[in-house]
Amino acid sequence: MIIFLNNEPIDLPKEIETVKDLVSWKEIPQQGTAIAINDKLVTQRLWPVTSLKENDHVTVISAAFGG
Repeated sequence: MIIFLNNEPIDLPKEIETVKDLVSWKEIPQQGTAIAINDKLVTQRLWPVTSLKENDHVTVISAAFGG
């Protein structure tokens, strides 16, 4: 399945079905991270049950900390 991750096409392995799967596979830190699918925010508690679909546009924003 092809999705767009931060505007870059990516071919997902068959076992990647949910936002949580994607976060684990790409080793995206969960703390301080926001994810939107097709411009709609997906709260962290919904990551395990939010399915990814062909041609979804997934935006990942991670907060940076420091001085």
